[in-house]
Amino acid sequence: MLFSWIGTLCIYYFLIKDEVMGKGKYLCLHDTPVFFGIDMVSFRLFCHAMRKYLKKKGEYLFRQGDPADTIYFLKDGSFKLVSVTQQGEEMITQIVGPGEVIGEAALFKEDIVLANSAIALEEAKICCLDRQAFENVIESHPELAIQIIRNLGKRLHDTWERFAEFSTQTTQEKIVSLFIRLAREYGQSCNEGTLIKLYLTQQEIAASIGASRVMVSRVLQQLIESDYICKNQGYYVLKRKCVVDL
Repeated sequence: MLFSWIGTLCIYYFLIKDEVMGKGKYLCLHDTPVFFGIDMVSFRLFCHAMRKYLKKKGEYLFRQGDPADTIYFLKDGSFKLVSVTQQGEEMITQIVGPGEVIGEAALFKEDIVLANSAIALEEAKICCLDRQAFENVIESHPELAIQIIRNLGKRLHDTWERFAEFSTQTTQEKIVSLFIRLAREYGQSCNEGTLIKLYLTQQEIAASIGASRVMVSRVLQQLIESDYICKNQGYYVLKRKCVVDL
């Protein structure tokens, strides 16, 4: 039953993979969800107010507890968002890549702090916009606020739907869902299927789905033995075999 579910999920992935991967990486921050629907003339107002950074693998973009007064737009590369619990345990709350946005809360509320840290998984290029600069643009062009609010509302709705689905899944289903999402965002076609061009340790996978490393190790081995995934030079590969799974 479970592997039938995995086969169905993988079929869905491979049906849409070519369309998603064909679009390539975001060529401009105008393509990010926050700015969807805003004309290029108006978007240039935000571009002029942005600052640009380059972060190497392992470097922090920001740390848990820092003031939340800036929104970040990932031009290239990827980050893991890490939260440390009161018990001192580290949990990866999200992995973000090109075209994604971090820190939208900075647009709506002052005097709050960041709930997690952002650590580069590879060399990354980032553009950032602080709250004051953002407000200056909105105040001079208030018509832009409506479209941005709609865009952020959709992102929030999508996030809640993902959490609702995630809470009902088994560890195996969570890992497969994670790999499918990462394959859509970081996938490269290879002979076996889709190589996820993102180096992840078992501990990072465990922290991403809220499971123990031992459990994740056991499930990954099961998926390898069932020919759903394999490893290629340290990267995970989502195999084409799942398309014809019974």
